[in-house]
Amino acid sequence: MSRMSVSDLKSMLASEKADALAGISAARLMEERADAMDYYLGDMRKDMPAQDGRSRAVSTDVADIIEGLMPSLMDIFAGSDEVVRFEPVGPEDEAAAQQETDYVNHVFMQQNPGFMVLYSFIKDALLSKVGIVKVWWEEREEESRETYYDLTDDQFALLAQAVMESGGVMKIVAHTVLGAGDLPENPAPPISPASPITHDVTIISTRKLAQARVLGVPPEEFGIERGARSIRDCNYCFHEVVTKTEGQLIAEGFDREQIKSLGETAGNTDAEMLSRDTVGESLNTGAGGANSATRLVRITEHYVRMDYEGNGRPCLYQVVTGGDQSEILRKDGRECITPFDTIPFATTTPVPMTHRFFGRSIADLVMPLQREKTALKRGALDNLYLHNNPRVEVAESNAGPNTLDDLLVSRPGGVVRTRTAGGLNWQVVPDITTSIYPMLRYIDAELETRSGLARQSQGIDANALQNQSATAVAQVFSASQMRIKLIARIMAEGVRDIFALLHGTIRKHGQIRETVRLRNAWVDVDPRGWKTRDDMTINVGLGAGGKAQQFAQVMALANIQKQLVAGGKAHLVGDRELYNTAAELTKIMGHKNPDRFFCDPTAIDPQTGQLLNPPRLPPPPPPDPKLLALQAKAQADQAAAAHKSQFEQQRAQNDAIHQQVKTQAEIELAKIKAELNAKMAVLDAHLKAAVETQKMQRCNPPSSREAGDDHH
Repeated sequence: MSRMSVSDLKSMLASEKADALAGISAARLMEERADAMDYYLGDMRKDMPAQDGRSRAVSTDVADIIEGLMPSLMDIFAGSDEVVRFEPVGPEDEAAAQQETDYVNHVFMQQNPGFMVLYSFIKDALLSKVGIVKVWWEEREEESRETYYDLTDDQFALLAQAVMESGGVMKIVAHTVLGAGDLPENPAPPISPASPITHDVTIISTRKLAQARVLGVPPEEFGIERGARSIRDCNYCFHEVVTKTEGQLIAEGFDREQIKSLGETAGNTDAEMLSRDTVGESLNTGAGGANSATRLVRITEHYVRMDYEGNGRPCLYQVVTGGDQSEILRKDGRECITPFDTIPFATTTPVPMTHRFFGRSIADLVMPLQREKTALKRGALDNLYLHNNPRVEVAESNAGPNTLDDLLVSRPGGVVRTRTAGGLNWQVVPDITTSIYPMLRYIDAELETRSGLARQSQGIDANALQNQSATAVAQVFSASQMRIKLIARIMAEGVRDIFALLHGTIRKHGQIRETVRLRNAWVDVDPRGWKTRDDMTINVGLGAGGKAQQFAQVMALANIQKQLVAGGKAHLVGDRELYNTAAELTKIMGHKNPDRFFCDPTAIDPQTGQLLNPPRLPPPPPPDPKLLALQAKAQADQAAAAHKSQFEQQRAQNDAIHQQVKTQAEIELAKIKAELNAKMAVLDAHLKAAVETQKMQRCNPPSSREAGDDHH
């Protein structure tokens, strides 16, 4: 068989699109989503038109419930920079999976408005039954204009050389030489370096950009075949692009004449679009007639499985058409019929209908209750208005010519003139609010049951909780959180599809090595070496119950790790596990980069290929206090023994010195005694001699001696 003709392809696409639109219309999908948007905006004129002179109050439960759910769901999905985490397929794939995780999250949150994409994805699902996100690869050129004034000859020469070496990226589009008139483009600088001529130069730099794009799609611009059960296995879907101008389409490479021949988008008149448009944004005022480059042109991207080549094997194709006649557009000289690997859309719904593509929105669950609350609210207010302005009974016999005029003018302190005093009977209006308020509380309880958004979960009311036990309050919180967790878990599948598409798009089209800053370090990312990632863990903290509870749970894990390490079970908890716990605590605290506070034990120096933080020897275990006491006592005893020994030694030395001094003293004393004894002996001898002399003198008186002398 031959390839499908262009006319047959156009007929098939028109039939598929009409059937898809018919399926939407038959299910009243567009009308229901338009009603949900009206209820969200507080416009209930369609279902509950207000009577003249009666209350026009509206209960905004759809908006209150959706806006109450959004903070919790956004905190679950966008509370950290790591929305998803890719799981490695083996031990050797650990580092690669972590790098891919960091880079894909970087592309989603930094290079694309990831937060707002998730916001529209979730809010569209809560309000319009389905949230849709589109992922595609975009290549474009950006021009930047720079003008330099009063350049000298040398400066202009350097600039002209840089332009010549840029390879066409930079181009001089205007050059003015002051005092010498205009010169040709890219002129040579003047020969004389002393010339006073200055140059004014304008340069345009062209930069080619290629990146993966992620964008939320309005539900009214998306259609899918009748009876489709999921986006993955559907055979046809389309996306009506209504935001691109004629100039943008021509810049992307579409055929100029073909684009100019397409009619201008006159504004979407669908009920859903009109209900979303609160300030007339979609109404075309015809401004594009004066500036054709800004004229909005509607094009349609069809994604269809068909046997285009006629070989009996249907494949997925993207076909781009434009205009009311669904003319197949041409881009870069070829018709826009491109084989595709997968449909580039991810969808989610908060309350799935099993085996169907479209589920139920939170607005569908709340709208009936909003009608009931609005009716009750208006009845209560009308009753209060009648209390403020009750009707009066006037007997005709008591009515004067001015009585009715006075009653028709209602003002504080006004005078009513009657024929007879006391002729007016003011009617007493029954108070029905006492029966309305319990019904309102019952409907509020039903709202909490349907949506899972409990009043206590939005903020603790002291009056509501003062007579309730802690267990009862915890049960209320738990029941509310379980419903929100279920919605988040269902939507997590849609988030998974977004990142699977994003990873596949980068892997397929990212053919250039790129240096980006991930985890506070510059790393080289080459998508050509990536693996097909089918295993992803959605990092949404399901079951954590908020950051306070997450922090408590991680701290409990940290305490268990601490006990294992202290108990000598270091083989169960390593540096990597401890770092993971610290990093998780850091992220819960709101710090994006845990490496500012803790060293990653697996970080590798790109220059040396070695670990930046090699493991160090573990510190010795703390000593036993009893052993420390024994060691202290032994040291004290040893010190006392040494002191005693030193004292004994000093005492012995003192005794020796004392003995020596004593001996020397005794010797000296003996010498002195001997000398004294000798002197005493001499004195005794002298004394004896003197005694003998005296004795002799007594025995021989002097006369005898003289006689003897004379005799002689």
